Amino acid sequence: MLPRIRQILFVEPYKVTCLWNTGEVREIDLQPLLTDSVTKPNSPVNRLFDKELFERVKTDGRTLYWDNLLTMIDYDGNYIPAPLDFDPDVMYERSRLVD
Repeated sequence: MLPRIRQILFVEPYKVTCLWNTGEVREIDLQPLLTDSVTKPNSPVNRLFDKELFERVKTDGRTLYWDNLLTMIDYDGNYIPAPLDFDPDVMYERSRLVD
């Protein structure tokens, strides 16, 4: 079974504690990821430094995401808002087990 986020339990600046489908409660510290993104000025990840925006994190039963942080082009050439999400396997690897 691949680890997937089932529920967000707690959010604080740049950390998200989640219940995983493995039954584990794990904390994901996104501070290092955000710090790495600073070197890429146009990265949408930089917007997550806004604490209010960061706290609007959601889960789709698979991973973490934030609504409308990206723009995509649809088949008709229209720009449409899209979520910013992260690979759930990477999120699991970056997380730590909470006692």
